[in-house]
Amino acid sequence: MVDWEWVDRRRSDGWSWEDIAVDSHAGFSPDGSGVAPGRQLRRLSRERLLHPPEAEGALPSGEPPARLRRWSLARVGWLLFPLFAPWALLAYLLPSPVGVFLPAVPTLGFVAAIAGAILGIGLLRQARKWNDLFRKTATFGAVAGLAVAGAIGAYGIVSGCPTLSPFTTSEPSGFERVPQALWKSQGEPVLFFYGSVACPYCSATSWAVLGALERLGNVSGIGYDHSSSSDVYANTPSVVLPDLVVESPYVSADLRESLNDQQVQAPATVGCEEQAYLSAYNPFGGVPFLVVGGSFVHAGSFVDPQALAGMSGPQVAAQLASHQGAAYEAILPAESALLAYLVWLNHDAPASVAQDPSVAPILAGIH
Repeated sequence: MVDWEWVDRRRSDGWSWEDIAVDSHAGFSPDGSGVAPGRQLRRLSRERLLHPPEAEGALPSGEPPARLRRWSLARVGWLLFPLFAPWALLAYLLPSPVGVFLPAVPTLGFVAAIAGAILGIGLLRQARKWNDLFRKTATFGAVAGLAVAGAIGAYGIVSGCPTLSPFTTSEPSGFERVPQALWKSQGEPVLFFYGSVACPYCSATSWAVLGALERLGNVSGIGYDHSSSSDVYANTPSVVLPDLVVESPYVSADLRESLNDQQVQAPATVGCEEQAYLSAYNPFGGVPFLVVGGSFVHAGSFVDPQALAGMSGPQVAAQLASHQGAAYEAILPAESALLAYLVWLNHDAPASVAQDPSVAPILAGIH
């Protein structure tokens, strides 16, 4: 006589019907029809579920049938980990277009780690670590993960997202070069700034951005603010970058900045290019973050805010105009670096900037 309670437990452990049918503990004797023992036992189980016996051998009261208990913790893990792990890997290797909307770091990596933990715990509680049921579940999960990743990548390409790699090479002034074609707008390299007025490092960097833009064109709409009064380097003077109107044949300004000057906040992004570079090279949303022409990126502090301590916006502007003072000395290297990369992308134009003594050495060091 079939020991259905034993059979149900083995099914919940992930055993296949064939393995159970040939195990002596099952108490199953196949007939001579030539049908595989596992298929015979499965058919008997289905009949038993459709027509539960009223006497000995009935399912224990309150216990679900084997079919409803086949989703053990191990099987859930075998579904989720193969689903998210390949997806996370592809999103890491291709942060754009695959990882633009759900980046590998930290989102998909974190989910994949949780799925791996579920799988590990499930296997510790499982007598058999691998069987036909687990194989089918893992295969389905892997195929589903690759299909979702591929669909997101295809959607990103259709949406105009660039193809980016996480692998960069070092360049002068703390920049990293990325293997990507130019990011242009209206035919000019894009200078993308991502920051927050409340952040003292962003406020200090804003002066270098303004200085570079003024050397390459006409800038209007200049206004001043300051960083948070409760953060380090309180009240660091700042240029309100989103208010700038830039006319230049050498650069297109894309300036995203949160204007809350008391709380550091991530600014909203517009377009797939902005989000792609953030996902690829600034996944935790740190500020300030700069992209020059889609080929060079810089994350983190760029100008020392301590050099601007106790000054107002007009006072910093006066030092920059006179080419002297502590603020000028702190801002000039960052401004020159931005100019060098923009001149490099414009094939050493304008020549007057390319030959500037503060720009030329950086320009010569760009690979």
